[in-house]
Order: sequence, then structure tokens, then C-alpha cells
Amino acid sequence: MTNSTQKAHEKQITQTSEQLFKTLQSAIKDVKKQVSTQVNSALTLLYWHIGRQIYNELLQQQRAEYGQAIVKALSRKLTDEFGKGFNYSALTRMQKFYSAFPEEPIVATLSQQLNWSHIVLLLPIKDPLAQRFYAQMAVNDHWSVRTLRNRIDSMLFERTALSKKPDELIQQELAQLENQQLTPNLLLKDPYLLDFLDLKDHYLEKDLEDGILRELECFLLELGNGFSFIARQHRVQIGQEDFYIDLLFYNRKLKRLVALDLKLGKFKAAYKGQMELYLRYLAKYEQQPDELAPLGIILCASKDQEQVELLELDRTDIHVGEYLTALPSKEQLQNKLHQVMASRLDAVSDVTSNLDKDE
Repeated sequence: MTNSTQKAHEKQITQTSEQLFKTLQSAIKDVKKQVSTQVNSALTLLYWHIGRQIYNELLQQQRAEYGQAIVKALSRKLTDEFGKGFNYSALTRMQKFYSAFPEEPIVATLSQQLNWSHIVLLLPIKDPLAQRFYAQMAVNDHWSVRTLRNRIDSMLFERTALSKKPDELIQQELAQLENQQLTPNLLLKDPYLLDFLDLKDHYLEKDLEDGILRELECFLLELGNGFSFIARQHRVQIGQEDFYIDLLFYNRKLKRLVALDLKLGKFKAAYKGQMELYLRYLAKYEQQPDELAPLGIILCASKDQEQVELLELDRTDIHVGEYLTALPSKEQLQNKLHQVMASRLDAVSDVTSNLDKDE
């Protein structure tokens, strides 16, 4: 065999073995993933069944301390037999799991997408609507455990426009979410957390815009699911005048263009008219036949909630949100959200009082 023939033969062996390796590698990874999913699903369902049996047993006890004693005794026996995965804390979590998700078909579906570590993060959430939101978003967007933890810590649900709505409407939109249907209320937030821009105390509107484009991936994640960037300083020519939309996006889930206007200071009523002009232009000249009406987001450093309420922006396709360039503590963020809710309630109360006077 000549050297050239030998080299060709060796090359063919190398190529064939490499192709076979990639095929087998893919097959092995797929099976391992399937086995892992099946194991996680089986364990999650097992924990739910254990939680249900403990919960039902404890309901029959007349005194709480009896119930605790039973769980402690049970945990010792199970731990001796199966290890620390069945200690007192673990059994308590399983009981909470059943209490939070008492319907087996729902748990069966969740167990196919979320593992036990996801469930453990969901259990401390006291608001059942928030808990349902995070669970379904984790399923729909394939969140890792780390991503779910970050979303909960950043109070994502509490910052959505949906969380400020009546419970009945929240339930309706969560039902749509479970059918893979996303609505603006599930995406729009207030406030937006832009701490990743690393802006100093004094900055210009251009610095804010530059920072967003520099950290576009982080900004898209903060905006929410389905956003893609289209243009910066998008030109809008109306008559003899030129206007510029700071940032233009498209959301494939909503099938809508999204115009975003950045403002350094406090929200002003005049911004509404400016955004309405942008949205009407986009609807007339750039909206595609299969798309819904464009959506506008005005991001301001601060806003007067009563002014926003009086402008009735909730009835339009315009959303006003504040942004925070420094990440607050969870307590500060909670206080901020409480202030927003309180101002909304005050505005509703004023409207109700005026109606009563008219009558």
C-alpha cells in the first residue's frame, strides 16, 4: 500500500469514526435527558403523593402539636430507611406542595417540565396567583432553577401590569398563559430594573440609550419574552417634520411593534401625545397585515400615578413605567410597589367618591 493510499485510508477511518461518534453521542445524550426527565417527574409526583397523604392525615388531628409529632416520628423512620431526603423539613415541603397544587393533573403536567428544585422555590410564595404565574412562566420559557430564583427575587410578578389588575382578570390572563398565549399585561412592567447599565449619578438621555444598546441582551431579558431589536432612533417623517423613536422593537409573541421612548426626568402629560403620534404612524405605514396594533412604552425616571390614571393610559396601547438604574434591596422594591398600589387605590377611591357626589 502506497503512502498516499494509506493516508487516504486513515482519513476515511477518521471521518467515519467521527461521524459515528457524533451520532452515538447525540443518541446517548437524548436518552440520558429522557431518563433524567422521567426520574425527575417520578420523584416530583412521589413527593406530591406523600404530601397529600400527610396533609389528609393531619386534617384528622384535633391539635396541631399532635400533627407535628406524627410528622417528626414519620421523618425519623423514613430517614433511617431512605436517607435525609425524607427528613422533617422535606416532609413539610411535600405537604406544602400538595396544599399549593392540590390538583393531580396540573402537577402531572408541571412535573414534566419542572424539577423538585423549581417546586421548592415556588412553595414560599404566599400569593397563589403569583405562584401560578411563576410556575407557568418557568414552564413556557424553560427557566432554569437559577433563572426562576432571579425572577422571584426581582419580584417580576409584582412588577407586571397584570399584578395591579383585579383577581378575576389575573385568573383569566393566567389561563391564557397556560395555553401559551401571552398578553401585554404579562409583559409590561413597572418599574424596570436597569442596574446592569452601570450608569453613574449624572447621565444624559443618550447615555441611557447607549447603555441599553451596549447591554442589549440584558435589556431584552428585562423587557420579557419574545422581544427582538429593530432600530435605534427610528425615523418617523410626518409632513415636513422628522421625529425619531428612541428604540423600536418587535414582539413575536404579541405580534406587535413596540415603540420605546426614554425620558430622563418625571413623566409629563405631553409625552402621551408624542407616543400616540408614533403609534399611529407605525400602524399606518409599518404594521404588517398579520400584526396587531403597535404598542408604546414610555420609560421615565419617575411618574405621578394620579396623572397617569387621569390620562386613562390603561385604556390605550401606551404603558408608562419607571426605571431604576441601581438595584434596590428587596425591601425597597416592595415599598416602591406598595406606593404604586396605594396611589392606584387612592385614584379609584377619588373616582368612586365623585360618582357618589354626582348621584
